[in-house]
Amino acid sequence: MGIIFYVAIAITFGFIAGKLLSYLKMPGVVGYLLAGLVFGPSFLNVFNLPILHSLIDIITALALSLVAFTIGSEMRVGTFKQMGKGIGIIILLESLGAFLFVAAGVYFLTQKLYLALIFGALAPASAPAGTVAVLQECKAKGRLTNALYAVVGLDDGFAILIFAFAIALAKLIFTGETISFTEVLEGPAFEIFGSIALGAAVAFIAGYFLRRIRQEDSVLAVSLGHILICTGIANYLGFSLILANLSLGMVFVNFFSASSRKVSRAIQSVLLPIYIIFFFIAGASLQIKLLPSMGILGLVYILCRTSGLIGGSFLGALLSKQDSVIRKYLGLGILSQAGVAIGLAVLAARVFDPLGEMGKNLAITIVNIIAATTIVFEIIGPIGAKFAISKAGEIGLNITEEDLIQTYSVGDVMDTKVPAIAAGLSLSEVIRIVSSTNSFYYPVIDNDKKLIGAATLDGIRNTFATQELHDWLVALDIVEPIIEVVTPDIALSEAFDKAKQLDIEHIPVVETLEGKRFVGVLNCRAARRSLSTEVLYRQQKANSYAQTIAKS
Repeated sequence: MGIIFYVAIAITFGFIAGKLLSYLKMPGVVGYLLAGLVFGPSFLNVFNLPILHSLIDIITALALSLVAFTIGSEMRVGTFKQMGKGIGIIILLESLGAFLFVAAGVYFLTQKLYLALIFGALAPASAPAGTVAVLQECKAKGRLTNALYAVVGLDDGFAILIFAFAIALAKLIFTGETISFTEVLEGPAFEIFGSIALGAAVAFIAGYFLRRIRQEDSVLAVSLGHILICTGIANYLGFSLILANLSLGMVFVNFFSASSRKVSRAIQSVLLPIYIIFFFIAGASLQIKLLPSMGILGLVYILCRTSGLIGGSFLGALLSKQDSVIRKYLGLGILSQAGVAIGLAVLAARVFDPLGEMGKNLAITIVNIIAATTIVFEIIGPIGAKFAISKAGEIGLNITEEDLIQTYSVGDVMDTKVPAIAAGLSLSEVIRIVSSTNSFYYPVIDNDKKLIGAATLDGIRNTFATQELHDWLVALDIVEPIIEVVTPDIALSEAFDKAKQLDIEHIPVVETLEGKRFVGVLNCRAARRSLSTEVLYRQQKANSYAQTIAKS
């Protein structure tokens, strides 16, 4: 079978598994991972190792680039001003907390300082994709959500620095060789600052073009093109594609705010299938057979890393006087660990592999332990993130009018109080009803309440002005034909599309298309006003809830 067939399997079964997990109140991301795990080498082996190798590089690079750009797009200057220097303190202490807890736990278990430093160095690395996917799936908004975006986006830079120093020191202890800390610092510094500079440069180039483009498909093409250019250059120069695209998103949203909104909408429109493929492939790459091999050392790593991240973020939020919602729940939202940690583990293995038989065994241990513990963190990470934003009351608050339209049916917004006019009612009685209401559209029904037409305010006014015998007329004489009807269970988006195509503002709602028993009217303008009010209410709720939690 060709690669396209396997991509189709990943999207289809990943989507189904995600929906099933959503019904169980679990993050859809976990469903994508489990579907991949089932189809991967651990079980069905539909996605064998050669197929995974052909997919993993390009899918991972594309997904992580879009995730990093999305994170950067959430990092507005105003958000950082609200959080102040506290976010830097949190990142510092949660990274150091993970490092120190894991290093202490591993040393206590093995009494080997170099081993403690190696695993401690790997602990701060996070997996932003899992957290971001949950935040977007849950339409989260609020102070905790902002903090999560910032932490999972920026802590990898600090994780790289910790890794460089700790691995160099571990090698010194392992071999007894002397090292130059200037040389140790040069590589990470070049990678971090080079990535930031590259992303900023691409952001200004993209902004120059995008502020002149209005068509949505063109916006998507140009945006995606610049993100991939940034990724390609980062890979070529040995920079971090995550930091580069994070910088791209952050600079773009702060210097080209008007264009950033349409770019975000365009990127969001393609994220779901890419997320599904990415996590499906990540799940298929997990090897269950490694779980027993992690042993006590792996369990210590999992417990100490979890404790370090939660404790460090709590202490950082406490010292920087952040809201209690951040103190309580931030650590639970940053537990995911995957690609970056595995990449660093491979780098660490390359450092020690040439150092004799003991070095080879150490390299194998490093890779196996991190690969095995990744299985655990990839599952509990998204669950922890959803639990955190749920407890913070931030689920469903980052929603737009279009989001509501996609989830509502006609029955949710139709007007059931519009007065229906009986077909035999005299025109004078019709005018009396019209004068006592604010409606512009009046369904006309027969004795069985079946819809037979409609009367509009303009039609009634014209009839009253031109007919000398208006006292002899009844409602049936002024009825206008019905262009379209809908039922309460039809999707609101479909009803709006019909109204737009027919250039009408009111659509009668009937119980069934066969019986045509009148039940209400869809007033498109009033419905959109109601949706806008709901969006505003949710935004205000996000702010007020965060303030309430902060005082508690």
